[in-house]
Amino acid sequence: MGAVELRDKWIQSIGKVDDRFLRMIDALYESYVKDETDFFDELPKEIQELIDEGLEEVKLGKVRTHSEVIADYKEKYNIVS
Repeated sequence: MGAVELRDKWIQSIGKVDDRFLRMIDALYESYVKDETDFFDELPKEIQELIDEGLEEVKLGKVRTHSEVIADYKEKYNIVS
């Protein structure tokens, strides 16, 4: 059954269900909608600002590869692999 058929089925059925069922469906829907909310919006403002700052640095090319960072640490701490 496709989405259109499911919608039609529930539109026809909505008047036949009891209060308890409607509350369960409402709770399920609210949970579903909340899951679609971008988690970023729920982060503390300070964290959002730090993420935005990091993304801006990426756009400006102020990044280093993992290999570069590891090489620096190996040199700094005299690690031979």
